[in-house]
Amino acid sequence: MVINKMTGRGCAWCIASRAVVQRLVDEGIVNKIIAKKPYYKSYVLLQVKLGPRGELYIDFKKGGMGPEEPLWAPSFIDGKLWQQATRNFSLQGGLEENIVEHLFPEMTDYLQTIPDAALVSMTREFLLEHELCNKPLKQYKGVTYYFNEDEIYSRDKANLFPIMGKVKNLFTVTGTGASFFNNGVWRKAVSQFEVGMTLRACIEIFLKTEVVHQAPQALAPIEQLVQYITAPVYERVPENHNEATFDRIRITVGLPRYQFNSWEALQNEVKKYQREIARRVVQKLERNPRFKGYGVPLNFLKLSNITLLRDFSLEFIFELKGESLEDTERQGSGI
Repeated sequence: MVINKMTGRGCAWCIASRAVVQRLVDEGIVNKIIAKKPYYKSYVLLQVKLGPRGELYIDFKKGGMGPEEPLWAPSFIDGKLWQQATRNFSLQGGLEENIVEHLFPEMTDYLQTIPDAALVSMTREFLLEHELCNKPLKQYKGVTYYFNEDEIYSRDKANLFPIMGKVKNLFTVTGTGASFFNNGVWRKAVSQFEVGMTLRACIEIFLKTEVVHQAPQALAPIEQLVQYITAPVYERVPENHNEATFDRIRITVGLPRYQFNSWEALQNEVKKYQREIARRVVQKLERNPRFKGYGVPLNFLKLSNITLLRDFSLEFIFELKGESLEDTERQGSGI
């Protein structure tokens, strides 16, 4: 199981890793060898170190440099599970992050037994450490909402947060622990908070909140084929010195470079959708402001040529012939 940080409960489970780390520390994990990991043609020994700012991280040393200590293991985690997880710990990674990424996915049963009350308490402590109180959480119709010092969701009536346009410094978890917390899920939960609710009650809403991203719909073949359509390029023959006119219009359609396994396959696909591509090109031309400025009716143009170029583009050339653009797919082309 992967911890889903797109849900409030998933974020709370990540925060719970801090309690697990504290218990590991209490049992004496610091400076102990916890795993033996293959490394090139030899192996390294992983151990937990305490950093200068109090952070716990995974350090390593080469094996075979003297007598090896027995691997350390905690009393409250299954030995095989712990051994399997620690072998995957990232070198130089934080202990909490490694627990979330490698240990918790194997501890589904344990995570699901953590009562909601405990998750609420741990999340509350986490948010208070990040100075949640007296920070603007939401602005709606010119009113700012926040948690006061009594941890009550409140409406700003005392103008604590003067409105100067939209509030830009809304509460966000940053720094230590930010990787455990999804601010997007939190903001969605905040939209459901009501004035007078306690922080604990609001966190209960957070646990039930999730952000769902809809998978993008598969593009139709024509959408995959037509990457872009350039703006029309208006050209005049050398003899035409009237800048208010044109003699031909050139429009380019971009095609995918790596979608087809051969030039012939691309060519066949273009022929298959030539009529629809031409329709889209004509629409692009018709909507172009400069073309509208010329005041030339569409039926004064003729699609004189379509060429499939070696740079994976399709070139359309229109000329002033006084003929209709209807049935353009029947015009000659170089495809």
